[in-house]
Amino acid sequence: AEHAAEGGHAEHGEAPFFRHYVGVSGGAATHTNNNDTGGALGLSYAYKLSHRWAAGIKLEYASSDVERDRVAMIGVTYEPVERVELAFAFGVERADLDEVEHGEEHTVSETEGLVRLTFAYLFPLSERWNLGPEFNADITGSRVTYVYGLLLAFGL
Repeated sequence: AEHAAEGGHAEHGEAPFFRHYVGVSGGAATHTNNNDTGGALGLSYAYKLSHRWAAGIKLEYASSDVERDRVAMIGVTYEPVERVELAFAFGVERADLDEVEHGEEHTVSETEGLVRLTFAYLFPLSERWNLGPEFNADITGSRVTYVYGLLLAFGL
């Protein structure tokens, strides 16, 4: 196990251990307050603290017909069993909403604190590459947004 943690190579069929992971996610975001769904794209970095725990950051952009969100978060990930990830993050969401008032359309910007709960399952594509579905619930003071799609992660 020490050799795997130092060099990144596992022995006897164990999964390799990399300290750094870079991820790209793509999918959709559904805003529950107005049932508006659009595309979502994210970029993340995680540092493995141990085989089960990681800490990291994520930047994400989601856009739909009514709303555009930019999210920045820091959080922790726990892996209760191999390939299953549960995460908790907090950060800031800036939402630009298109509203119609008195017959005129204008954009309103809101900035709120955000808590994200995540479930993901990663399939190994190779020693360094993983791909899998990811489901997130973003909770703010005024709404809940579901962000779901695929995550592609690369171990360094």
